[in-house]
Amino acid sequence: MDCTGSMGSYIDNARNSIKMIVEEIVSLEKSDVKLALIEYRDNPPQDTTFETRVHDFTGSIKQMKSWLEECQAQGGGDEPECVAEALHAALKLSWRDNSTKICILISDAPPHGINCPDDSFPNGSPNEIDPIQCVIKLAEKSVTLYSIGCEPALIPYKEFFCSLAYRTGGQYIYL
Repeated sequence: MDCTGSMGSYIDNARNSIKMIVEEIVSLEKSDVKLALIEYRDNPPQDTTFETRVHDFTGSIKQMKSWLEECQAQGGGDEPECVAEALHAALKLSWRDNSTKICILISDAPPHGINCPDDSFPNGSPNEIDPIQCVIKLAEKSVTLYSIGCEPALIPYKEFFCSLAYRTGGQYIYL
């Protein structure tokens, strides 16, 4: 989840929606559901707090709610954010074999390097991470990506986020 300052108007809604979805999935499925959260912001020097903050899988809804409560919208710099780094972090999560795997990307800004006029890293992630390659690898791990676009800010990049989701059999959903 994008946790930069521009997400301030969306983060409370996203937090509450995630909590409701988690509770519903767990109550309906009566299964061994594991949850993880990746918070992301921007690359230095645009933001010096963190690029990604990873909370690996837990079976505790209480723990997930605690992580969500700690999410704060702050920082950022130029318009693009660490989307590539967040997707790369998702690849490193402790995904279980033989399970249904879903990744939900919530953002109001594109990754670096996709022709955004206000981009401090116009050639892409300064960490040399390609978001498209990350999504291809997620698909190879049978992870379905759902892109949640916080519009209207994301409208110019909607096609990009749609293509990420579609590569994995997922969907783009707007807020």
